[in-house]
Amino acid sequence: MRKILSFIAPALILAMSAGCSLAPEYKRPEMDIPQTWEASQTQALQNKWWERFNDPMLNTLVEEALASNKNIAQAMARVEQAQAGLGVARDALLPTAGVSADGARTGYRDHNNKKAIDRNGGRIANAFSGAIAATWNLDFWGKYWNAAESARMDLVATEAARDNVILTVAAGTVESYFWLSAYTWQEELAQSVLKNREDSLKIYQNRFDNGQISDLDILSIKANVETARNALASARIAKNASATSLAVLLGRSPAEVLSESKIKAPGSLMASLASTPVLPSGIPSDIIEKRPDIRQAEANLMAANYDIGVARAAFLPSFSLSGLLGSASIELNELLRSTNHYAALSGGISLPLNFWTIKRGVTMVEAEKQAAIATYELTVLNAFKDVRDALVSQLEYANSVKALGKQVEYLDAALGHARTRYDNGFASYLELLTTESNLFSAQQALAAAHANHLSSIARVCLALGGGWQE
Repeated sequence: MRKILSFIAPALILAMSAGCSLAPEYKRPEMDIPQTWEASQTQALQNKWWERFNDPMLNTLVEEALASNKNIAQAMARVEQAQAGLGVARDALLPTAGVSADGARTGYRDHNNKKAIDRNGGRIANAFSGAIAATWNLDFWGKYWNAAESARMDLVATEAARDNVILTVAAGTVESYFWLSAYTWQEELAQSVLKNREDSLKIYQNRFDNGQISDLDILSIKANVETARNALASARIAKNASATSLAVLLGRSPAEVLSESKIKAPGSLMASLASTPVLPSGIPSDIIEKRPDIRQAEANLMAANYDIGVARAAFLPSFSLSGLLGSASIELNELLRSTNHYAALSGGISLPLNFWTIKRGVTMVEAEKQAAIATYELTVLNAFKDVRDALVSQLEYANSVKALGKQVEYLDAALGHARTRYDNGFASYLELLTTESNLFSAQQALAAAHANHLSSIARVCLALGGGWQE
């Protein structure tokens, strides 16, 4: 036994020190990335970026989504799966051990010695054995180490994908809430306008019956009522779609999704939000490079780089060590006796001959790496595109809200003048109707512009990978 151990110890040391890696040295793809976005400031990501809107209901909904969303649950399960995969890959670096036990009882007849028989007409022979065996595939070329590192990068990529899902769900919840508020506002506007037009129709119907207004006027008034009714139906359809989308994001039950939404977003939120986040003028590029999708793309690239080392190692011979410690006896109670023990140590080597197949495998993983490089570069490009688009959108939607707010103010005043002119006989009803319709359209557009403005701020946070902190 001592001789065997004295041989195993140096062999293990040699195997552990002789390993090398055939994977190419990793280098991040070089890209022309600006140091800052329009200015140089120092900011850091803020995890709970949605709290910048200072809306308690919104904060509650986002926290509920992060706790119950099914996409997040799916991403979490995939991270657990990747963690197990990393463990399996690392186990390949260690010896594989096993225990075996056998027992046999054999009966046979002795035709040459008729006297030496038992009561069953034959002899009985027992055989018992037990052994502990271990096999170690020596990692001379770094094949298993590269496979383990590739699995580690897969785990990093899966964790980044989970973070991206969390970020996307939070942003989706914020946007759905804003649009639910906008459509609630539009619904309230349409209900108010419809009621006013229906009340006006009653008055003008009496005037028509008395011959005070023309057929054109009464028909225009009736058409205007139906326009408001159609706007109310459209707002309710859009509001319902936002509510059900929000319910799915929150992980609500199918019964809750099917029933009338219990999420009540005030329409006035859009016009009286406590504080709108002020975006910084400069955004460092290192924030953008921390986006989860960029981290995921680079981790996938690094995994592909390690896979090349795994594929290249197949060209070279593989070595293995096997050891066996056991005992055998014809009697079970004597199985553990030292005189019945035995041991064995063996080594193996195998050299592949299908080099053309291995070459194709190397070519395949090298092409996979090139695809991963292109994916990484495209992800970075899209990240900067997202930031630019989001920053421009939030700026211009702010201008749009300001312009539409003034338009509503002017049209409201114009409607008062138009009604006075009509009542005094200085203008036709068509003039009054046109002014009223323009005001209603501007109010509907203002509600949508508010939602677009707030959603664009959420998209800036999404583009930055989570927000900013001064």
